[in-house]
Amino acid sequence: MTWNAMINMDRLKKGCELHKLLKLRQRHIFTKNNKLRLRYVTGSALSLALAITFAMQDTNGAFNGVAGAPSFEVAQLDAPQMTAVEPAAGAADESWTITQNLQNQISGGIRKAAMAVKRTSPHTEDLKIGRGDTIAGVLEKAGVSKDDSYQAVKALSEHVDPRQVQAGQVINVTFKPSEGDASHFAAMTMEAGPLKKVTVSKSSDKFDVDVEEKEIAAKTYAGYAKIQNSLYGSAERAGIPAQVLGDVIRLYSRNIDFQRDIRQGDEIEVLYDGQETADGEYKKYGSILYANLTIGGKSVPLYRFADKNGNADYYDEKGNTTRKTLLKTPVDGARMSSGFGMRRHPILGYTKMHKGIDFAAPTGTPIYAAGDGSINFAGRKNGYGNFVSIRHSADIETHYGHMYRFAAGMKRGAHVRQGEVIGYVGQTGRATGPHLHYEVAVNGRQVNPRSIDLPTGENLKGKELDRFKKSIGGIRQQYAKMTDSIKVAQADAPAKTREKL
Repeated sequence: MTWNAMINMDRLKKGCELHKLLKLRQRHIFTKNNKLRLRYVTGSALSLALAITFAMQDTNGAFNGVAGAPSFEVAQLDAPQMTAVEPAAGAADESWTITQNLQNQISGGIRKAAMAVKRTSPHTEDLKIGRGDTIAGVLEKAGVSKDDSYQAVKALSEHVDPRQVQAGQVINVTFKPSEGDASHFAAMTMEAGPLKKVTVSKSSDKFDVDVEEKEIAAKTYAGYAKIQNSLYGSAERAGIPAQVLGDVIRLYSRNIDFQRDIRQGDEIEVLYDGQETADGEYKKYGSILYANLTIGGKSVPLYRFADKNGNADYYDEKGNTTRKTLLKTPVDGARMSSGFGMRRHPILGYTKMHKGIDFAAPTGTPIYAAGDGSINFAGRKNGYGNFVSIRHSADIETHYGHMYRFAAGMKRGAHVRQGEVIGYVGQTGRATGPHLHYEVAVNGRQVNPRSIDLPTGENLKGKELDRFKKSIGGIRQQYAKMTDSIKVAQADAPAKTREKL
């Protein structure tokens, strides 16, 4: 049985209905006389492959699509083997089955068409670096020759250390057309951090490097949030970055207990500086310039001010420093799980004196130095597990127990500043869960960190106080100008949607 005799165009039209399956109109495949078309509009490799497969009238012809469609020589396809299938009893006379050979022919046509398009037009691929991969290895797996991979990485290494590339890094690679199956390398682009993009391009046998660096400019930001369910959630919805909120909490934690004092309806205001690229894709936050917590209707504003020697600190409206000798809470977002005093020990099982305060927090939460001082001890200590002791003065020390690990540089004699990270919350030693055990010792004897009366820092006086008072007026005006629209929007929003602002 000949090919023409086996395929009736009218039956193919009614039985296969490929134009519906491929979302092609009937006129794309069939003429008015129900003859197969060689030329039709196509934008996909699938449609192109079907045209090649079914166009038996001229299998050696060149594909001529509409403007913009790829054009290439079509290799001759062997006519697919067809088998006529007798209809079952009672079935319609026009029912028939396409054999597996024809399906394989279609699949092969799709692959050939896709490869043909790929070989005859430039294309790009995003290559992701996996764990244990090298840049050269990933390029070679994508079809780049060993020599081109080596030269490209060599050129790249002038601006990026290939050994420092992390898993998950994406490289955009451009390939140029070739007659064979091998891919020819044209260029590769890699993001070297948020501010730098490096492109290596090949021209003949030469590899050129182009570095694009984004410029950053100083900028001041302002934020306002009315606390609803939580301080963190309300600040996030108001667009206050987590890093900035953390700085505000550390600033106020010298005088405010964020676990007990903050209530629904309280407000937070913050003015802070930073840097930003022109497109806004990269932002880096700096110092808090002004912050104000309104707690129970009472405002507690703080201002950043640098003295004549350039030493910056935070002061209230009267020029009194907020710097206490020790922080009340040396860990962010923690819950006090056990107070100072007698208690039944959860592991030992008997009642004994608990000489500190426990703050429950997830493993890895940063722990801060409660005040300026020097490391007295950093290491393993009995039931405390990983333990740090800081001497703040001749008679005051603070102790930190059950750490997961120490921060870099924490060793005996190292100097630390108030708020500096000294370690991370863990569960080492005798502990039933991740938490920080925090102690304050005066003259070698542990005291309740919440009841001890500690001296404050130095207040502003004379000319420095006058200069400070003049500066805070400008800060207030700047903040008000930047947040008027934010406060109006939040005030006018319906109660049901305020939480989303």
